[in-house]
Amino acid sequence: MEFQELIKNSFVLVGYSASGKWDDDIVYPIPKLWTKAQTFISKSDKEKIVGVCLPPRSNHYFYTCGMEMDFVDYHKVEKGMTLHTFPKQKYVVFKHIGPSQKIPYTYEEIWRMFDQEGYRIKKGLPEIEIVYTDKFGKEDTNEYEMEIWIPVE
Repeated sequence: MEFQELIKNSFVLVGYSASGKWDDDIVYPIPKLWTKAQTFISKSDKEKIVGVCLPPRSNHYFYTCGMEMDFVDYHKVEKGMTLHTFPKQKYVVFKHIGPSQKIPYTYEEIWRMFDQEGYRIKKGLPEIEIVYTDKFGKEDTNEYEMEIWIPVE
């Protein structure tokens, strides 16, 4: 699996949030958050939908899905939305290609490679998932693509 190191400038994320967990009784809010976010992003001029997970690689997490902005614009924050700011950071970026149901397999491969390369997650920063709007509606096809950004020390 190919990857690249990139620096992401600071950004603001406005969207919908929920907590989730993988152990015991699984709570998996992510698909509903993406669907909800797609609705308001489709009305905007944004070309991508962004999801962030805090902390990365964890059984218990807080996930937000929405749109990225360069600065805080309170006019874009609707009732029920959350707003988060994140600093400039170095990330290792991977790409998932194929149906969204196969994303867990991509993550397995990412973590295996991540560990082999000796990377360490930068604590307190989000894992980022990015899907460009031209991929909306293609989640069940081989055309679907998603970038996965992991914060590193």
